[in-house]
Amino acid sequence: MNKESVKRSFRIIKRKKWPIVLAVIILIAAISAPLISTAAASRKRYTAKSPISLSEAFIKKTDRDKIHLIAHRGYSCQAPENTIPAIKKAAEYGFDTVEIDVRQTADGVWVVSHDADINGLTDKKGKISSYTYYDLITANIDNGANHKNYGSLKISTLDQILKVCLENNLRPMIEIKDYTDDGLDELLKIIDRNGFTESCSVISFDRTALTKVREKNPDIALYALVSKLNKENLQKCLDDPTIGVSFNGHQKTNSKKKIKQLQDAGIPLACWTIDDKETMQKYYAMGVTTFVTNRIYNK
Repeated sequence: MNKESVKRSFRIIKRKKWPIVLAVIILIAAISAPLISTAAASRKRYTAKSPISLSEAFIKKTDRDKIHLIAHRGYSCQAPENTIPAIKKAAEYGFDTVEIDVRQTADGVWVVSHDADINGLTDKKGKISSYTYYDLITANIDNGANHKNYGSLKISTLDQILKVCLENNLRPMIEIKDYTDDGLDELLKIIDRNGFTESCSVISFDRTALTKVREKNPDIALYALVSKLNKENLQKCLDDPTIGVSFNGHQKTNSKKKIKQLQDAGIPLACWTIDDKETMQKYYAMGVTTFVTNRIYNK
């Protein structure tokens, strides 16, 4: 701003037009704020968080063996989510199970990624379903905890991740994000080929997908993901007690009574995503012993 502009601004204020100027400034700020926040949200930067051991969560030593912890998207507080380094970090921190997300590329390859779009995790944009696998691996992972420590990271295939699980004595909990019927057949072949048919679990928000998996292979353990334990969702869970329930631990609709109803029906339970000791202690007191976590580890 030059001197003449400054003088002109003071003249406007002197003429008592400052309320108009102020109103314009407020209007511009109001219009700009959502655009800025939307842009920031579309490219959230992930940083490493300090792990918390079960002992730091004040779980009694005599009770620690009763708790089963599942590393969310691998140990994602220490390495980029759903990557080979995150899987290896889970083993390093004492986990025996990792939760991973799977979806298909345009040419039907099962890859491991939570988001449908790759712009949140990589240096490219677009939906995974619009990329062939060989086009997809031209994208470099440039986000996630400590991502600079791992060199050139790519989105992995399910086959690659399961091989790492096998090498590190980890059981996979596989979340189906989207699928085709033919794709489900291939998914089950990959699981079987890597020897995990009887030691993995398949989870999804889509109960139809779980039913189809059961029809194709009844030996695989299944969990329905439930965002909210309201009356309708609770009844769906009780209607089919052969499917476990993995519920959102941060909903106010959860209650000791509802948890007990599920337990009395013999339904296996898991709780996600628990990163603080207070919430873990609350559900442990209700008899929940399986937790999906980004931070707490089993030592």
